[in-house]
Amino acid sequence: MSSKGAEWAALAFFGALVALVFQQIATSMSEQGIASGGPYDNAASYPRSVAVFMMGLLAVQLVRASFLDTEPQSELRTVAGFRRSVGLLAVFALYLACLNWLGYHLSTTPMAAAVMWLCGLRNVVKAVGVAFILAFSLAFAFEKILNVVLPSGVFSLNIPW
Repeated sequence: MSSKGAEWAALAFFGALVALVFQQIATSMSEQGIASGGPYDNAASYPRSVAVFMMGLLAVQLVRASFLDTEPQSELRTVAGFRRSVGLLAVFALYLACLNWLGYHLSTTPMAAAVMWLCGLRNVVKAVGVAFILAFSLAFAFEKILNVVLPSGVFSLNIPW
């Protein structure tokens, strides 16, 4: 497949993904007996916001693919870029696999540090420090501000904010 064909296939895939999100949040969860309604239309505002953002990015990419005749430079064409992409995918898959078992607090900091290391930050102290601050800032935002219960894992680690 040519790079233009791959680009159009990616646009079609993400367009279908956006359509699926809108289809899923358009159905009434309270009519289905899944939820009773309530805060932010049963938490559909976040997926809706992400889907709208993705639509904007897709529109920019569609204009770029339609009117610009340049070949996109892909980092995946190099072995290092391919390894980084596979590594990031593996780190994210491992994070999702361990999230319920280890909990948010024990999973997120190592995952964020590993992502930073794979993306080129070789100073371990900075990577762990930034990952720690990032993980706990997000935990505070989700648990205290948004009242979301994060997975506590087998050790039942929760921070009483």
